[in-house]
Amino acid sequence: MNILLDTNIIIPLEDTSKILDSSFAELRKLSAEQHHCLYIHPMQLEDINRDKNPERRKIVLSRLKQYSQIENPPILSDQECNELGLSQSNDNDRVDNNVLFALYRGAVHLLVTNDEGIYRKAAKIGLQDKVYRLGQCLLLLQRYTTEAFVFDYTGVKERFLYEIDKNQPFFESLRQSYDGFDKWFQKCAEDKRKCWCIEDGTGNIVAICIYKHEQDTPLTDNGDIIPGRILKLCTFKVDPKARGKKLGERLLYIAFDYCVKNDLDWVYLHTFGEEQKTLVGLCTDYGFSFLGKYKQDDVYIKPMKLRDDNCDSLESLIKYYPYFKDNESVQKFIIPIQPQFHEDLFPDFSSMKGSLFEKDQSLYSCQGNTIKKAYLCHSKIKTIRKGDIILFYRSKDRKSIQCMGIVEDVLFSENIDEVFPAIAKRTVYKYSDIQNILEKQTLVILFRYKALDKQISNQSLVDAGVKGYIQSIRQISNEQYSALVHEN
Repeated sequence: MNILLDTNIIIPLEDTSKILDSSFAELRKLSAEQHHCLYIHPMQLEDINRDKNPERRKIVLSRLKQYSQIENPPILSDQECNELGLSQSNDNDRVDNNVLFALYRGAVHLLVTNDEGIYRKAAKIGLQDKVYRLGQCLLLLQRYTTEAFVFDYTGVKERFLYEIDKNQPFFESLRQSYDGFDKWFQKCAEDKRKCWCIEDGTGNIVAICIYKHEQDTPLTDNGDIIPGRILKLCTFKVDPKARGKKLGERLLYIAFDYCVKNDLDWVYLHTFGEEQKTLVGLCTDYGFSFLGKYKQDDVYIKPMKLRDDNCDSLESLIKYYPYFKDNESVQKFIIPIQPQFHEDLFPDFSSMKGSLFEKDQSLYSCQGNTIKKAYLCHSKIKTIRKGDIILFYRSKDRKSIQCMGIVEDVLFSENIDEVFPAIAKRTVYKYSDIQNILEKQTLVILFRYKALDKQISNQSLVDAGVKGYIQSIRQISNEQYSALVHEN
């Protein structure tokens, strides 16, 4: 696999004047062991030459020869820059854009960066699944040799704060970061405030989201009032030891679902400092944007109502999820899925749901926690595209539809180096399993998951004019879709 390293990865990796962070050391070690090729972009030399530390600049430049350079990289023209909607106001923008353009054109399989600006640009042009933060890249490389994730956490539970022991080690970092955390937590408990939490096998908290309602509130120092009903995610934390299990994504899904069911207009949270870059990245992946400052904190907000009629772009889909465009301009498809795969992808509709075994750990895999999911099959259909709607028909037992998705990207491939980095953040397929699937050309559909309010029965399908056995992916008309989803 060909991995392009951004400048903010190269400099700390090659700066011998400082102790090498273990994450950077692990990146180099795993890449060498697994025979991945680490690349740099020729234009990144400009970035390094702008380093104001002359000694570090000299050291890093002297060590770049150990990396392969992208040969004859594609250069982004002004016209292509405009077509992709990228901003380019200075030299840093120009280098960043050309680094992304090399990925866009297929010169490398993925890009590793800790630059949130690049990540936002990648999301704008549909490359977010191929752009990895350092921690994400390490998880990806570990999966080349690890057979499967060990998942030993419960599903999300809603609890009163007074049910939770705040003296657990999980809360220590919050206590150190916030003066008066214990007093604040105690007051929230006395006010009967609630949270969503996930526990490990011993009952200790590994992820938590404490929330509260607000109305017509000024959220930043400038005092501007945000009108409407608002949900504040007061404390949002995942134990670093549980990273990679998609627990933060699961908590966001619960928060979004809560907003929809309670007709809320906005959801927001505060972040602070370098240590919360992971949280910022997670939130921007799901439509939060920077609103302003509140004292020392950055405020990120997401609309929970569709506020833009022109929401055709992937950027709009991300911003307004779980709301989406579904008029006649959008294609609709029904995809048959076998029960065992349905259980894995959509645990909210597991056969165990509501039973005595509902808390069985197997219901809550990493894959089941995700909003962004991947579906792989050997269908030869070529007409599915970004923005299309897919309805998952559970075959054999239920013969009904309960889950849908909005397509983010589609690719056909037999190349493991192309497919694995594109789906690794969405699925827990083992590397060896994907290799087996890719023995012949495979259709890969990347989508955002949404649960339907009601189950669509097989009889409803017949009544809507969807006839015959659903044994392969089938396109349906807008009228049939409306009858199934809006009228059912």
